[in-house]
Amino acid sequence: MIGVLCSDSEREIVQEFFQLFKTPWELCVLGREYDVVLSTQSEISRAKTRLLVIYSSQLTRFDAIQGICLDPILSDKLVLDSGINIPVYGELVSLRGPGLPLLHNHYRSKVVSMRSIESDRIIVRVGYDLFREVALLLAEGQPAENALIPTLEAHIALLRGWIVAAGIPLVEIPPIPWGYKFIACLTHDVDFAGIRHHRFDHTFWGFVYRALFGSLAQVVKGRGSLAHLLQNWKAVFSLPFVYLGLVGDFWDQFHRYADIDQDSNSTFFLIPFKDKAGDNVQRQFPQRRAVRYDIGDVHEQVERLTQQGYEIGVHGIDAWWSEEKGRQELNRIAESTGRKDIGVRMHWLCFDRDAPSVLARAGFDYDSSFGYNEAIGYRGGTLQVFQPVGVSRLLELPLHIQDTALFNTQRLGLTEAQAWDLCTGIMDAATRYGGVVTVLWHMRSLAPERLWGEFYVRLVQELKERGAWFGTASQVVQLFRKRRSIQFEDYSLTENTLRIRLRYEGLVSEPRLFLRVHLPRKVGAATIGAQHNYFDVLWTGEHPMEIPLDSPGDVS
Repeated sequence: MIGVLCSDSEREIVQEFFQLFKTPWELCVLGREYDVVLSTQSEISRAKTRLLVIYSSQLTRFDAIQGICLDPILSDKLVLDSGINIPVYGELVSLRGPGLPLLHNHYRSKVVSMRSIESDRIIVRVGYDLFREVALLLAEGQPAENALIPTLEAHIALLRGWIVAAGIPLVEIPPIPWGYKFIACLTHDVDFAGIRHHRFDHTFWGFVYRALFGSLAQVVKGRGSLAHLLQNWKAVFSLPFVYLGLVGDFWDQFHRYADIDQDSNSTFFLIPFKDKAGDNVQRQFPQRRAVRYDIGDVHEQVERLTQQGYEIGVHGIDAWWSEEKGRQELNRIAESTGRKDIGVRMHWLCFDRDAPSVLARAGFDYDSSFGYNEAIGYRGGTLQVFQPVGVSRLLELPLHIQDTALFNTQRLGLTEAQAWDLCTGIMDAATRYGGVVTVLWHMRSLAPERLWGEFYVRLVQELKERGAWFGTASQVVQLFRKRRSIQFEDYSLTENTLRIRLRYEGLVSEPRLFLRVHLPRKVGAATIGAQHNYFDVLWTGEHPMEIPLDSPGDVS
């Protein structure tokens, strides 16, 4: 059991941290004994514990007693562990004094974490404020230059490693279903439901220019294929026949996505009202945000998709800043789908610190706007669905991989080989930490002039081969909601047996969750990359669970 000593202002973010690091914990109770005490306070915990972890960028009572000096680090605020750089966004201090160094900053010039032994307990001193870091990541996110670092997952892995290295067994509920390596969520923003909706407007002429001349330039630069060039030119010259209804609209890709995603339960975010650019958009040419279709124009496609099990969500216009308009957008989609638990992703990913509260009051079940337009990766530093600060029900499904961020020449502008390397890194992290990889592939991205369909098919296949569980955005959110609702009521270690009592008011259903028991290793310096044994136990709903530490389950 972990006991936490924190300020009153930190309690909400502490609770969220331990929804992500789903392990037994409580706020410290006077006179109670704990396996681990995690403290952000200046005073030394008097609770009896085997491991005390102190997170603070300020001088503590422990520092004064041990003669530890603190020096602010104003630049190079990257913590280095086993070759992994962990950004620190708040205050970071170096530690000078007695103790075994655990972490250094990027160039290994300064110690930012150390371990010492006092009487019968181990003390780990860390030179930054963990919960301030978590609060910043989940509210504002990290800058695009650090997008590829799963910062929050690294903080969890560090703490887990220190606990196990102290000789303490640890149990948690991982953020993955039983029998799978991680979760994949395929989503599609429908900004364009067909080129027929665009007649000699900016979108029409932009398509013609890019298809005729942009694709030719790509071939000349060695970044495009002749086959794609011919396909794009053919599309341009077919436009009169498209408008006459003599050939199919190549920007209507609902059927093709249904074929590709047929075993993968994807989600389509549709525009509720056409010809509305929305307000408060602080980007160039905001009038271009207006869309020429809405859900009423694709009712046949919507009916077919919902019958096949696909999810329809709101591609929001003003919902991120207006509760009233958000409710109107939600109701428009709900009326067309017959569903009440509706999620949203904002058009152009419009989002700010107040957006979660506005969306929650409007009645949305979840949001999936927390990501990058100009990069791919972990804006919140995490692969997990989380609850933003200040809301009571709405959950945030973070966005990780977006097609236009990868290939648009005004964004990353990558080749397919470069894009694949970045996507592989995200899938590697998901395999390592668990959680969900959320993919956004726009409706027109399979079609001319983009023709990014082959890459998407390859990505979906790779996710399957790596052992991902696929769910719609709503299904993924509900899985995390189920995990969040499980509470550790009792946790004790007697001899070589863990006794655990969980409280859950719902039915135990598929996909199943499980417990992971981390076995202690020899006391020493712990790192993210350090290997230790664990085994997994399927949670069947029984109470209590008694787990021998030499369990023959899935040992890794």
